[in-house]
Amino acid sequence: MENKRERFTYGYYKEFLSRLGEVYSFTTFGEGKKTRRNTDRPLLILRHDIDMDLESALRMASLENSLGIVATYFFQVRCPLYNVFSGRGAELVHGILSHGHYFGLHFDCALYKDIAVDNINGYVNDECSLLESFFNRPVEAVSFHRPGPLELSGINLDRWPNTYEEVFLKRFEYFSDSRGDWARGNPLDSEAFSARKNLHILAHPVWWTETPLTPYDCLVRLVERLGSRAEEYISANCQVWDTAGHPEVTDK
Repeated sequence: MENKRERFTYGYYKEFLSRLGEVYSFTTFGEGKKTRRNTDRPLLILRHDIDMDLESALRMASLENSLGIVATYFFQVRCPLYNVFSGRGAELVHGILSHGHYFGLHFDCALYKDIAVDNINGYVNDECSLLESFFNRPVEAVSFHRPGPLELSGINLDRWPNTYEEVFLKRFEYFSDSRGDWARGNPLDSEAFSARKNLHILAHPVWWTETPLTPYDCLVRLVERLGSRAEEYISANCQVWDTAGHPEVTDK
């Protein structure tokens, strides 16, 4: 019997994308919003919300590139677990974009206590401007982090498509692997795939691994990596860490 987590490995992801690529034309949110029909092939928008980890996102971006597939990667500006503007963070983002993928903002409304429909555009514009000016790349679309009633109310942003606009949830069949599983079942097993309907797929890189892991174990591994990064940074920048841990080390 197949281990369910086998379907969240990189090996399976390549098979998953290859099967989709046989049927679908991969497109962007901007094009998907404008194009009402494609008479030759149905459309597929592939998206990645980067909630926690840039390194797993780069691994996924490289794999997609090897298959000639492009997706839209949505990055947070105020994430406590990664910093796109740090040396390493910027290097990883540039690496992802160098594979031909599209640039998106992953916006967290919960960080703004006065957020409302009438002021959300201003905050989104501020964060998009930071990304665009630093990376010298246009933001293609905006995805809301952990969307609630406000984010799902069909907000029309001034300059960018919003991934939760009605067009992307009605004209496309939406599938997400939130919490490490497909809430509506694997897209390849769906009636929508069989009927060749347009698809909108959200895959979070943190859940995808070389060997099968439970969603909880994926997070445990991430916490261990984050801890190692913190230790490396502190060791490189604060001698107290080394001298306390290794008494034989003296002032350099």
